[in-house]
Amino acid sequence: MASSRYQLSLQIVCSLTLVFGLSFLSLAFVGHRAITIADETAFAKQERFAAQNFATAIAAIPKQQRSATVWDDAVRNVTAGDVKWTDENLGVWMQEYFGHDENYILAPSGEPVFASVRGEIMQAGSYSIRADTIAPLVAELRETMADVSAGQNNPYEELAEVAVVTPLQFGNEVDIVSIVPIISDSGEMVQEPGTEFLHVAVRSVDAGLAQEIGLPIELENVSFVADRPSAPLAAIAVLGPSGDALAWLAWKPERPGTELLLQMLPVLLAVGLAISALLFWIVRNLLRVSSKLQASEAQARLDVTALKQAKEAAEAGDKAKMNFMSIVSHELRTPLTVILGYARLGKNLQKMPPALRLEELVQRQPISATPLKKGIDDLFQLYSSGMEKIERSGEHLLFLVNQLLDYAKMESGRLEVDPEICDVQKVIEPVVEQMRILTEQKELTLETTIDSCLILADITRTRQILINLMGNAIKFTDTGKISVFVTESEDEVHINVSDTGQGIEPHELEKIFEAFHQADLSASRSAAGTGLGLSVAQELARLEGGTISVTSEVGIGSTFTLSLPKDTSPVLEKAA
Repeated sequence: MASSRYQLSLQIVCSLTLVFGLSFLSLAFVGHRAITIADETAFAKQERFAAQNFATAIAAIPKQQRSATVWDDAVRNVTAGDVKWTDENLGVWMQEYFGHDENYILAPSGEPVFASVRGEIMQAGSYSIRADTIAPLVAELRETMADVSAGQNNPYEELAEVAVVTPLQFGNEVDIVSIVPIISDSGEMVQEPGTEFLHVAVRSVDAGLAQEIGLPIELENVSFVADRPSAPLAAIAVLGPSGDALAWLAWKPERPGTELLLQMLPVLLAVGLAISALLFWIVRNLLRVSSKLQASEAQARLDVTALKQAKEAAEAGDKAKMNFMSIVSHELRTPLTVILGYARLGKNLQKMPPALRLEELVQRQPISATPLKKGIDDLFQLYSSGMEKIERSGEHLLFLVNQLLDYAKMESGRLEVDPEICDVQKVIEPVVEQMRILTEQKELTLETTIDSCLILADITRTRQILINLMGNAIKFTDTGKISVFVTESEDEVHINVSDTGQGIEPHELEKIFEAFHQADLSASRSAAGTGLGLSVAQELARLEGGTISVTSEVGIGSTFTLSLPKDTSPVLEKAA
């Protein structure tokens, strides 16, 4: 009997474990695929945009050079050897406006006649350290120019479009080198083929260029590195003329799927715990029913005194087994329906409207970053909206619980303060900044006038009072402004919180500091709260040796004034 009971219990546990295990694995597989697809899509987009931006940055250098090299004045002054003009227009201009680190002018013979490094004129011989590496590019440009000029007397328009630009390795540095001819823009200055001067621009592959490439597409921690970085960094190669990688543009890639998983992890853990608890409850109940059934069968088999009784007991046992299976089916069906429903939802995640829109954007060529980001944001919003509501409700509940705890302490005489000498600015300004976001959400103006002076106050408790006063002012003001200003009398400092709300009826003014009381204004009936805030605030002010007073006019607004003793007041001397 014991062995049979054990086998049935084991079968129940194994069956339920198998069902729940397969369901969990299905959900995990679907989630993993969704996360992988989202991460890979975001990475491919960033890699493609980074490559495009880098190519655009390289292609822009010859265009920048032509702003000053396709020009009659450039041909005239460079040929004449006017160093001042050349520096201003082909040296300093290129460095300051386009970020070219080095600029050189090469004579038709290939010898340098002008050199500018980071805006400073250098000896022409400084080009020698780069000459051997750049020489193949010069030869390539001359050959292209000869091909373009073949059979033409003055092909200035065609030559104005000729350029050679590519990244090059100079020792441990990588620079982008661009070479263009200095050509007449009008065609009036006829240049014999091969007599053109050349302008060489060198731009370093450095942090500035990395930011220029990465900022428009919001790459994080973007920089150039010498060797290909390992995961988790992403990178594209900076290729030289021979196709070798000279450097790597590296950045920390976006992982929207992984980030979503991390955001949802607390919820997933909570759901997992809930399902585990449900499984435990089901198994426990099934084992209890199984135990009862086995006991019934044992009793039937022990009763052998009469065949009829044994038969009836057996029939009863069979009936009990049918009831047991019916119970098992019912108990399994309910959680399985929920589990399979969520499994199918996860399995068909890609069929949900935000995912379909995201897939459509991914398939579209070329991909637009703004709609793609919106699609991802919509998918995030689908999962995060519920969590935001829970968080807001939890914060509100915590606020109410803290009020109840403070009120309980107040009623039991355990509410305490620890006054100290402090600057009123130090007390108020953090509260103002904390509450500013609430005024901005309601499009209210927040005005402050806080002059420095010393008061005797518990900083934490005083801020609690001000948060309550400002919170009430914002809550009951729909348009206008909230004002916080400090005034002084002989013995006290007065912190005033004023609003342009609807005001408080005269008969309500004497009741608003009572516990659990809220002014019965029709426009504020929906405002949440326990009605303890002002009561606790008034008690805290009393414990600090101060008071809270209020003036109000219906339709105009209200002003709550927290008065605390100065550092020279009798209260301070008594406290000392």
